[in-house]
Amino acid sequence: MNEHPPISVALVGASGYTGLELTRLLLNHPTAHLALMCAGRSAGEPADSVNPALKGLGLPPLVAFDADEIAAKCTYAFLGLPHKTAQDVTHELLERGVKVVDLSADHRFDDADFYAAVYEPHRHPENCAKTVYGCPELHREAIRNTRLVGAPGCYPTSVILGVAPALNGGLLAAAHAIADCKSGVSGAGRNPGPGTHFPETADGLHAYKTLNHRHAPEMERILGGGMQVEFVPHLVPMNRGILSTIYLRLKPGVDETAVRDVYQSQYGDEPFIALLESGAHPDPRHVRGTNRCHIGLFVKGDRLVVQSAIDNLGKGAAGQAIQCFNLMAGIAETSGLEGTAFFP
Repeated sequence: MNEHPPISVALVGASGYTGLELTRLLLNHPTAHLALMCAGRSAGEPADSVNPALKGLGLPPLVAFDADEIAAKCTYAFLGLPHKTAQDVTHELLERGVKVVDLSADHRFDDADFYAAVYEPHRHPENCAKTVYGCPELHREAIRNTRLVGAPGCYPTSVILGVAPALNGGLLAAAHAIADCKSGVSGAGRNPGPGTHFPETADGLHAYKTLNHRHAPEMERILGGGMQVEFVPHLVPMNRGILSTIYLRLKPGVDETAVRDVYQSQYGDEPFIALLESGAHPDPRHVRGTNRCHIGLFVKGDRLVVQSAIDNLGKGAAGQAIQCFNLMAGIAETSGLEGTAFFP
C-alpha cells in the first residue's frame, strides 16, 4: 500500500512523444497525481486529442502554460518541451517555488558558458548553476536535494552508463571511447520531416552528424576524467529503442573477470540496470516500454566492447525523469517504474 500522500504534478509539453510517455507512466504512478497537462496549440482540447489512447481515462482537458496556475496546484512540473523553449518556462516555475524536471537540453549543464559553447547563450544562466544532471546511478544524492533536474539525453544515457564503471574503476589504458549508437525514429520527435518520413526510413539505415553531434560534449562532460568520445549516431527503422556499442582499450593485465567485477560492484544493486551473462547481447526489444538498461560486456585481449540497450523514451527520457522525481520527492525510487518490457 502507498503510504505517501498524493503529489500533484504538471506536465508541460504533453503532446510530444516524451510528453505522451510521461502521461502513460504517471497514470500508473502510485503517488504522482497528474493535475495539469499543458499543450499550447491544443489548449482547450480534450487530452485524447493528442493521443486517442487517452480516451475514457478521465484526464483534465489540455491547457495553455500558466506558471501561476501550476504553482497554485502543483509541487512539481515535468517539461517535455523543445530545446530553448524550456528556459523561460523553467525560470518562471522556479521563481514560484515549483520543482522542475526538464527533459530538454536546456539544463543538462551546470555551466552556462559550456552550454553556450555547445548550443547558444542561455537566457537564464543563473539557473545552470542550480541544475543537477539527472543520472541517478551517478548523481543520486544530488538529485535528492535539488529543485531543478536536467534529464539526460537518450544517447548519452546509453553511453554514460556503459562507460562510467570502466573509466571510474581505472580499467582503461586511455580515456577514449568510440560509440556506435543506433536509435529508433521516435528519438527525432513527433514533428514529421524528410529524415523521419516512413518511406525515407523503412528498409534503410543511415548515420548522421558523424563526429559532430551535440550529445558528444554531454557524454564527455558528465563522464569526466578527460574522456574523449567519438560518437556516431544512426537512425534505424524501428519506433523506439537504442543500442550503443562502445569500444574501449583496457590496461595490460585486465581480463574479463576484472571487468565484470568492476561493473558488478557499481551496478549490482541498481534497480534498473542488468548485467547480462558472458556472451549475451542486449536487445532494445527486451527493455521496450521500461526504465531499464541491459548491458553486455565483451573482452578480447586489450579490447573491451560494452553494449547497452535502453528505450529512448523510457530510460532515455520519461522513465528516467520519473526516477529523478521519485528521488526529489523522497519516495521509493522505483515507484511507477516496475513494469516489464512489452513483449512481443
